[in-house]
Amino acid sequence: MLDKISYKEAFYRCIDNAKPTDLYKNIFIKDALGEFLAEDIIARRDAPVFSNSAMDGFGFRNSENKKLKVIKTIYAGDKYEDFEIKNDECVRIMTGAKVPDGIDTVIPIEKCIEVTDEYIVIPEIKKGANIRLKGEEITKGDVLVKKGTEITPEVIALLSSQGIVNVKTFIKPKIAILSTGNELKEPWEEADEEEIYNVNSHSIKSLIEKNGFNADLIGIIPDTLEKTVEFIKNLKNRYDVIVTTGGISFGDADFIYEAFVKNGLKSFFRGIMVKPGRPTMVGVMENTFVFALPGNPLSSYLNAFALMIPALRKLSGAKEYFYNFVYAKNKSEFKVNPKKDHTVLGTFECGEWEVYKNYKYGSGMVSALSNSNSLVILVNKVIVKEGEILKVIPFNIGFCKKSDFFND
Repeated sequence: MLDKISYKEAFYRCIDNAKPTDLYKNIFIKDALGEFLAEDIIARRDAPVFSNSAMDGFGFRNSENKKLKVIKTIYAGDKYEDFEIKNDECVRIMTGAKVPDGIDTVIPIEKCIEVTDEYIVIPEIKKGANIRLKGEEITKGDVLVKKGTEITPEVIALLSSQGIVNVKTFIKPKIAILSTGNELKEPWEEADEEEIYNVNSHSIKSLIEKNGFNADLIGIIPDTLEKTVEFIKNLKNRYDVIVTTGGISFGDADFIYEAFVKNGLKSFFRGIMVKPGRPTMVGVMENTFVFALPGNPLSSYLNAFALMIPALRKLSGAKEYFYNFVYAKNKSEFKVNPKKDHTVLGTFECGEWEVYKNYKYGSGMVSALSNSNSLVILVNKVIVKEGEILKVIPFNIGFCKKSDFFND
């Protein structure tokens, strides 16, 4: 019998049972995009490493003198002997150039009252203006990036600015994807009118890879219990995560659950009170995490997106694995069955969200995915009113440390 837990409970059972890895590797930052840091990164030096000018202009010791003699020109990258500057003197200085000792203010050229080769005349200006002080952004020894942070182009920019080119990152799980059903054909094969194409393996693999993981397509499991048991037995010690689609309900050819049990499965749940995607099972076989998803392609994809991807991130040591969300105004009223939770597809645009086809689509309709760009998870709802503010998860949104994206 299927469990009757809520979608929210299913999500937290996935998250709570996903134990982060402690395995790591050393990697060059040029290859580290999308990886998760396995240690804090400590700043090696101050930033800026020396006080420098934020403008092309004139540097001087701020005083009552407003007419200043130009004694020197300093360019970015210039190295020079220290020299003393008087209250009635200034230097012509370029953006990024090191500011000599004694100079505490820079005025942009265009702010000067008068400029000649020999002198300048300046207005009142705040002491310290237009100087980037040594260490004002980062102090040597600071935690630069925290353990579990995803390495993005922005993080790579920060690491590069410190001369850090090699980092420790967590080793992501090795993932296997299986489908079940004698009626399945791969997209490159011929399918007759009684056969269907294997949508699930390819859509889920692409979803996994879009989120920075790799997965192996193992193939299609034959619809017999004995062969399914043996198939899984051969995989469970080779992979950290096994994802299956189909065969998880109670039909005569639905052997996946029993085959996992015979291989030592401890399930966290089997069945969710949600539309679409009720026949879903998540559990663990020894050290292998298992996601058994429905056979219908829409159900399979939505549960992989909402339940599996956050769990994979946590398994991989990420500190951020909850989906971010945006608030949006619902454009059109629609109804849902109050006895179930609902994962509803739609389009988010310019602060508004519109349900796809008034929520009148089936769990096998793949076109609903390609015609939507976001998801709403509804809990304890009957009518979603026009103008109601909803929490929307766009498909391309990022992750955060903690987020309640359920509309309950």
